[in-house]
Amino acid sequence: MLRGTTAMRLKRWSCLAAMLVALPFRSASFAVSRRWLLLAPVGASAPAFAQATGRQKQAQFNADILKSCVLVLGMKDLGSRGLKFIDLRPGKGAEAMEESTVRIQWSGRLYSKQGWTYGRCNEPECELRFKVGDGTTIAGLDEGIRGMREGGYRRFLIPPQIAYQEGQELQPLPERDDMKRRLYSTVFNKIRIANGEGATLGTIVLDVVLKRVASA
Repeated sequence: MLRGTTAMRLKRWSCLAAMLVALPFRSASFAVSRRWLLLAPVGASAPAFAQATGRQKQAQFNADILKSCVLVLGMKDLGSRGLKFIDLRPGKGAEAMEESTVRIQWSGRLYSKQGWTYGRCNEPECELRFKVGDGTTIAGLDEGIRGMREGGYRRFLIPPQIAYQEGQELQPLPERDDMKRRLYSTVFNKIRIANGEGATLGTIVLDVVLKRVASA
C-alpha cells in the first residue's frame, strides 16, 4: 500500500501523463479518473458539462486536466508540516496575521474519494468568521491564512495532521449534520486507515477567499 509522500508524488506523475494525452493527440477512448487529479477550479460547471456533446465533453475534460495539473505543479510549501498552497488571486487589502479577526468564503473537497465536495460558502450570509490563532479552525487554515490579504483567493492542500481531528469540531464544516457525519466517517474510517490509506483519506483541498480583515 502506498503511503504519505509516495502516494502524493505518484498523483503528480499521473497528472503529467494526463497532460500529455490531453494535448492534440488525444483519442476518443481516453479517460482519466478525476481522483488522480488535484481537481478542477471551484467554478467548474457540472450541469453544463452534463448537457454538452461528446466532443465538447472531451474538450472540457481536457481543459480541466490541464488546469488541474498547472495547479498541482504550481503549489508551494508553506511551513514545515506539509501544508501546500497556491495564490489564485493575490489580495490587495489588509493582511491577516496573529489575532486578526477574519471573514472568509470557502470550498472544501477531499483529495481522495473523486474529489467529493463536502461543504462550501460563497455568500456573505454564511461567511466563516474567526480570530487567527484562536484554535477554532483546522490548523492548516489557521497557518495558511496568515500573510493573505483582503480580496485574495488561495488554494491549500492540507495533510491529515493539520486537517480535521477526531473528536474536535474544527471549522470550516458543512452546515448540514448529515454532511458532517459523512465527512467524519470518511476521513476517520478506521479500517481504511489501518490499511495505510490515512495519508490520503484525511487530506483536503481547501479554497479560501479572504473577504475581510480586522486588526486585533
